[in-house]
Amino acid sequence: MGERCGWLASSWFATVPSADIRVYTGGMKVVKVRRVGNSNVVSIPRELETRGFAPGTSVLVEELESGELRIIPTEQVRARIRDVGHRLVGEHAEALKILAEHDPAGGAAER
Repeated sequence: MGERCGWLASSWFATVPSADIRVYTGGMKVVKVRRVGNSNVVSIPRELETRGFAPGTSVLVEELESGELRIIPTEQVRARIRDVGHRLVGEHAEALKILAEHDPAGGAAER
């Protein structure tokens, strides 16, 4: 049976292009979800305190379409929204100008 498993593994690797196999090890640590009261808790490694995850920090937890969770310190959320807004305004400046010209409020968009 061991030979069969080895053959299956080696034949699988032979069919997968090596460019599609990625290994991410930097900045990763496996932690467990624990129950504390009525909440599920994930411990954040102490090494991340310098990146804005110190005890007592408020964070935004966002569920992505893939089912993954994104955790962002709330201090960074405002800057992130501002950056996305600037990028979108830059990418769609012409469309925004047309919308402003047709604004029934008359000039409210020029603030």
